[in-house]
Amino acid sequence: MHGSIHLGKIAGISIDLHFTWFIIFAIVVFWIGAGVMSGVPGIQPGVRWAWGVAVALVFFLSLLLHELAHSLVARRLGIGISGITLLIFGGVSRMTSEPQSAKDELKMAIAGPATSMILGAIFLSLSLAVSHSAKPMVHLGLFWLGLINLVLAGFNLLPGFPLDGGRVLRAIVWSTTGDLRHATYVGSMAGQGVAYLLMAFGVFALFTPKGFVNGLWFILIGWFLLDAARSGYQQQLLQSALSGVRIKDIMTTDVVTIAPEATVQQAVDDYFLRLNYAAFPVADGHYLRGILTLAHVRQVPREQWADTRVGDVVEPLDQTRMMRPTDDAWDALAAMAGADQGRVLVVDGGELVGIISRTNIMRFLRTKMGLGM
Repeated sequence: MHGSIHLGKIAGISIDLHFTWFIIFAIVVFWIGAGVMSGVPGIQPGVRWAWGVAVALVFFLSLLLHELAHSLVARRLGIGISGITLLIFGGVSRMTSEPQSAKDELKMAIAGPATSMILGAIFLSLSLAVSHSAKPMVHLGLFWLGLINLVLAGFNLLPGFPLDGGRVLRAIVWSTTGDLRHATYVGSMAGQGVAYLLMAFGVFALFTPKGFVNGLWFILIGWFLLDAARSGYQQQLLQSALSGVRIKDIMTTDVVTIAPEATVQQAVDDYFLRLNYAAFPVADGHYLRGILTLAHVRQVPREQWADTRVGDVVEPLDQTRMMRPTDDAWDALAAMAGADQGRVLVVDGGELVGIISRTNIMRFLRTKMGLGM
């Protein structure tokens, strides 16, 4: 996802931090430091703010565990997960494929809220256990963490897609009707309804005493949820339109490749500038070596372009996403989205037979729409 910082991997799942995370992190620190801890007598301002940072970090660790629960259950069910991104409103597991059944959808959906409920119960129990023996700020910090995890679980269980509760609703409708597209429509409509209710509550709160900040917060949450609910249904429509379409049916077969012994200067002059593509496969005859993108070229200082071989800067095959010509076009699009790339190499028996890009898929969809299909 654009604007993200890669933090590392947990259980093989990539963890990224979106720049919007810093906004909510600052808000939580202020909330704890200036609000929750402000009533503790005798606490120094520096200690109060440091405690706010510590509690905020534990809270976001809780959010990460919530998303990890989704991802680990999804992966166990055979649902592709490319990573987790922590955002302004929590986190999102980046799926490269959809659940294959309503039961799988339900299992994946409830994993996150269940984790938050367990964490909430643990923090509240710890808060109660130390209420008489620890400093007030420890008790308050644990109590707040317990409460906010329970609130997080409750909010995510609201019956609106793509919230966890919306996915539960979609699983129920899917199981009842057997129609995933209709189930997604119902979940999306419910999600938009929840979003409008949140925004309406936010507008009302704007005109109440000391409710201006909370009002803005609810309006912002509702607006993001509305956009997510609409895009979730659009994604399902897109998946339906690509259902049964194989990569070989829409891929580009006349693939221009660059020889590994070519210089970066030659690649720029004879390929990137002349053909106006953002990436080219690098092959030695039929032997595929990898892919060269504009990002790889930019990593080489310009004064070294004439002396640097393409084979020395190409992205190796073990880092390059490849698919087979018989694979589903929707899976190819999901793979591009998960890796934040615009194309996937198509390989059959170790030989490069084509390349599929977002442009190929969008052109196919435009043609299908133009035919009224």
